[in-house]
Amino acid sequence: MSEWVSVLAVFWVLWLIDGAKVLSRRVFTFGPGWGLRGGFTFGRVSRPPFAPGGWRINASDVPLALGATGVCNRPAGAAGRPANGDATPQAWRWPEITEVGVAAGWVYVNGRRFCPDTGHVTGPELWAIAQATPAERGRWQAGLLARWFQSRRTAVRQRLLVGRTRVIAGLNTVVLAGAAGLTLYLAGDIAGRVPARAGERLAQVLPWVVLGLALVHATAVVLAWRVLRRLKAVGPEKRRANLFSALLLPPQALRLRALLAEGFFPVQHPLAVALAVGLPRTQAELAFNVVADLRWPVGEEEASPLERAIRVEFRAALAAKVAVELAPAGLTPEGLVVPPSADSAGSRRYCPRCRAQFVAGLTVCPQGVTLERFENPPGDRSSIAKLRQ
Repeated sequence: MSEWVSVLAVFWVLWLIDGAKVLSRRVFTFGPGWGLRGGFTFGRVSRPPFAPGGWRINASDVPLALGATGVCNRPAGAAGRPANGDATPQAWRWPEITEVGVAAGWVYVNGRRFCPDTGHVTGPELWAIAQATPAERGRWQAGLLARWFQSRRTAVRQRLLVGRTRVIAGLNTVVLAGAAGLTLYLAGDIAGRVPARAGERLAQVLPWVVLGLALVHATAVVLAWRVLRRLKAVGPEKRRANLFSALLLPPQALRLRALLAEGFFPVQHPLAVALAVGLPRTQAELAFNVVADLRWPVGEEEASPLERAIRVEFRAALAAKVAVELAPAGLTPEGLVVPPSADSAGSRRYCPRCRAQFVAGLTVCPQGVTLERFENPPGDRSSIAKLRQ
């Protein structure tokens, strides 16, 4: 009996850690959720959903800004707080770029590590933009923005994923419930707590229950393999090897829906993913972060004139795109940044970027953003707090 308890303990440990990713930079993990919408986490650990019917979509902030003048590796319109600072700030005019490469998850420009290779702009694409004419660069920028904001496509793909894995998720739930029942039976010594005859019958049935769960497990993996052919990946295809591993190691096969989602969704801006699959409060929070970063960027005083020029160009193009994308969700940039009301009698100024409030004497936020005066009397909740509810 103790051997079985040890086996089940290993089973549950593997189940808990399976799918967890420790990353070198902070990313958004959308989900988990049983339905079509969920919340998000932002950090260096991407956790898988606990429920078999859960799903997961990872998204990174765009790690660069590009305009007609050139490209820099300080992002604009970031949704993450705090934003990633991945590399030494660099800015290049397009004619200055003589070499672009990709190695070990990084994009290199002129032999220097430039930005993480998140997939938003690939190395070959960045090289093509550098070689293009000014008119072609404008079309490149518009095309990239359109590619990063495909909320409708992401939502359609998510519905497709959930619909075609409904039976698989149900089978995973059966196996998970069966494993939990076996754990309670063995760890709780149920056989020793019931009458002898009932204990004998349970002992006779137990092997058949284990066999049945094994068959359900194998059926779920086979169905996932068949569904895989219809859920075409747009990113690197790693799911076939993962499915083979899941067949041999049952704890890995209890989140087949999340496994099939790997590489299935296109690389997007985090706000686009939130608009596609996020709860209303998730959409409002990330929309505010993006709009605030576009209107009140930090670190501009330390930037070179070239970098500031590039970021100004990029922010203008991104702001126009964001305004269009927010409209279907009933959000507007102006509505997101409505000045808040003071939350105490001592509040005199507030930071428009982070919504922190300050007493008299300060005029600049610790992040370097100029504070603004309150116009409304204290006592009301801030507009962004109302929006998030």
